[in-house]
Formats: sequence, structure tokens, C-alpha cells
Amino acid sequence: MNDFYSALADFDDPLRQLYMLAVEPDLTTEDKITKLLRLGTEALELELGIVSRVDQPVYECLYVYGPDWAPAPGTTFDINGTYCLQTLSSADVTSFHHAGQQEISSHPCYETFKLESYIGAPLKCGGELFGTINFSGRAPRSGPFSRAQVQFVQFLARWLSSELTLQSERRELREQRGLLSAMVDAVPEAIIMADPNRRVALVNPAVETLFGYEPEQLLGRQTAVLYETLGGYERAGEEQFNPQASTAPGALSIACRRADGTTFEGQVSTAKVETDRGEHLGFLGVVRDVSEQREFERAKDQLIATVSHEMKTPLTSLSGALRLLEVGQDDLPPQKQKLLRLALRNARAIDQMVADILDVETLRRPDQSGFAERPLAPLLTQASETLIPYAKDRGVRLEIHPTAAPATLLRLHEGRLMRLLSNLLSNAIKASDEGGTVKLGVSESGMGFWVRDEGSGLPLDLQPVLFERFSRGSSYRVEEGHGLGMSIVKAIVDQHLGSIKFETAEGKGTTFFVDFPALESQADAMAAS
Repeated sequence: MNDFYSALADFDDPLRQLYMLAVEPDLTTEDKITKLLRLGTEALELELGIVSRVDQPVYECLYVYGPDWAPAPGTTFDINGTYCLQTLSSADVTSFHHAGQQEISSHPCYETFKLESYIGAPLKCGGELFGTINFSGRAPRSGPFSRAQVQFVQFLARWLSSELTLQSERRELREQRGLLSAMVDAVPEAIIMADPNRRVALVNPAVETLFGYEPEQLLGRQTAVLYETLGGYERAGEEQFNPQASTAPGALSIACRRADGTTFEGQVSTAKVETDRGEHLGFLGVVRDVSEQREFERAKDQLIATVSHEMKTPLTSLSGALRLLEVGQDDLPPQKQKLLRLALRNARAIDQMVADILDVETLRRPDQSGFAERPLAPLLTQASETLIPYAKDRGVRLEIHPTAAPATLLRLHEGRLMRLLSNLLSNAIKASDEGGTVKLGVSESGMGFWVRDEGSGLPLDLQPVLFERFSRGSSYRVEEGHGLGMSIVKAIVDQHLGSIKFETAEGKGTTFFVDFPALESQADAMAAS
């Protein structure tokens, strides 16, 4: 490396000019390259300087400095008709001082342009071959290019390769920023990015629509201005918008405040913003006003609950009257006996549906009575024993899968867990073909269980709405019921602060996985709620 700089000692002035060129902030890349070519032709005492881009087999003159006979920028040649083919082949500086008396004299470039002297080096952009920087003249030189001149051209090529790479990265960054800006502006929900100190760094136009603030009114301000209360802002900071927080960013509900002081319930989807090196840049939040949606859901729930309660009394009277008729059905003609059995079956179905609706409403309340620390495995055994007769009636085998999982104590509600297991197991039995097997087992961690059937799998149209009330697939084998069973399952899992997921494949059956939190984390979550 010392030899490299020693060889360049004769180029102190050109190198000084190159340094000034590199640090000049007001020059565009195009101006820098043009000045660089002029600097090179003067230092090397040659007439023509070119920066080319090569896209085999096309050689394009991107930047040109030279006399009137020089090719104009944008001119293209076949690479095979240029000296630069030799430069690219050698992947290093190539030079000719008197082409007419050297082997290169038969080259098409010499025959066409009569360029006697030439020196050029390959250029790279982002590690990929870009083209060349080359200098040439019509007059021969008295001798070969000196070692210093060769290394000077190497230096120019290195600097220009770095400049081209930087220019490419800046262009790519501008394109990405333009695309990101368009995407952010097009989103109908309010998008807010806050820096690590929770100051607003970016907003989209929808923020003004939702919150009533113009962008310049928010940029640089603490996001506390968007919360209904300071306590809500501080709580969100501790639980969500904190790089050290154990809670992963996700969807949450926040009481928000508009510029005019009115408030609304906002559903906020959050994500950490980081560089590709993991450097924390802040948080991104997408806010949607769900006040009307929540009000509609509350009204719908209230209507369902009210209607269900109102139906309970007359339904009880109807069922009682039908059972009295059933006692004396032997006195009825066969046709009327058939109608009576049909009425009783439908009355029981309606009674079960009303009971399920009321159960869903009950399960949605934050009632923690009846929970106790108990092992999971005995409850699985009890549930399977209860449903073995039902499985046999359908020709299905029900098995408990042995496990080496630890007998972990969990905080469980026995009655509700039995209802959860009953719903999952009965659905699995219904989904199975005669001769099939339904398996039940404790998860490897001991913190949950799984239920697997060998049925036809869940229909695609049912999967996204499986846990919603009154959801039923168009082609699912489980045709009994009224679509409340899985919503009850989800409500029970939620009451246990657990999670439920499923894996399904057409013709290969379905497996449900239910997991519960450890006692410590469950206690902390319940205390917080």
C-alpha cells in the first residue's frame, strides 16, 4: 500500500483536485464525473475521456469529455469493436502506448478510430461489473504508461466505482421512500410512526381525518396528545411501546382523543421499527376508529341475550306441555305420535340453542369464580370416558394418547374445561368416518392438550370464521347444532387466558391445540385485568 501511494507522488495536484471534487457538496454526480474525466485527460496528457456502461454486447458512452470528434453521450457500440473489451477481459488496467506498432493494431477499434494510445480500467457498482473508465488519444506516446499513471487510473476507477455505488444506493433509497410514501398515503386507516422517545415522526393523511390534526401540528410532539388520558399513555408505554417490554407489539385497544377534545375507541395495530442490523428506530401504529363497530356489537349482543331470555319462559312452558302429551302418547293415533316426537325434538334443539346463547354471554363476562389449581390429565380422562358411548354409537374409537409430559398444575375451571373438551371431542367424532379414530393427549410441555380426528378436514370457507357465533361450513360433516359450539370453545379458552389453534388438511383430518399459561403469568394477567 505504501508503494501505491509512493507511485502516486507525481500526481499530488490531480489528487488534491480529486479530493476537492469528492467533498464538493453542491456538485451533482454528473458534474463530478465530467470534471473527473477532464482531470484525467489533463493529468495523462490524452485527448478523450469516457465513462461507459456495458450491457453485453452493448457498449454505451455515458459521460464523455474530449474534442469535437469525440462520440456524444448516449452513443452505443458493439463491445467487440472497442479497446474496453481487452480491459474487461483482464479485469484490471489495460494500456497501449502505440497501437499501430503493437498487436492491437488489427483490432476493429484501431482500424475504425485510429486511437494510438489508450488506458482504461473496469468499473463496478455494488460489486457487479458496470463498465469502464478509459482515456485515449490519436497520437502515439513515446513509451509505455508509467507505473504511477497506471495506479492513478486504478485510483480513479476505485473512486468512481464507489461514487456509482453510492449513486445507485441513493436512487434505490429514493425509489423505496417514494413507494413507501405512496403506500402509507393510500392506507385509509391512520398511520403514525413514533421515534424511540415516542415523539411523532411520520403521519399519513388519514391521521387528519381521524384525529383532526394537520401533519405539522403533530410532527415532533409526544404521542400523549392522542390519548384520552395521561395514564393510558403511560400504561401503553410500559406494556407496548417499550423496546425492553416482554409484551410483543400487536393489536390493542386504546382510548383516543381528537383535536377537538372528543374521544373514541381506537383499535391499534403496532410493530417495532428496526434497521436490518436490529437498531431500534421507534414504533409504527395503525389506528382505526371502532366505536361504531363496538356499539353495534354491544347492541347485537344485548338483543340476542334479551331475546334468548324472553324465549326461555314460553319455551319452558311449551316443553312442559309436550312432555305431558308424551306421557299419554299411546292414546294418540300413529300420525299424531310422529308429530309429537318431531315437536319434542325441535323443542329440545331450540332449548339447547337458547342455553348455548346464554352460556356464550355468561362466558364473556370476567368471572373468575370456580377456578382452582389442578392437573390437566385427569380431566382429559374424565371427558373421554364420558364420550366413549357416544363414539361407539357412531362406530368411532376414542383414544387417549400416552405422554411423558410433566403433571403440571394449571389454574382451571373444571366445569368449563369439561364443556370445552366435550365440544371439541364431539365435533371430532362427528367429523370422523365410521371406523375412524379420535385421539386426545396432553401436549409435550404439559401446559395444554390436543384433539385429533381423521375426518375430511375443515372447509376453507369455515376456517377464517370458525370461532365466530353461528358459523357453519357449507360442506362440513359436522352438520348438527347451530354454530355456537366453537364460539363457546373460544370463550372458555379466553377465560383461561389460553390460546387455541388448529391444523387441517383436506382428507387428512384436523388437530386442535389448546394451551394454557403458567400459573405465575396467569396470575399476573388476571391481576392486571
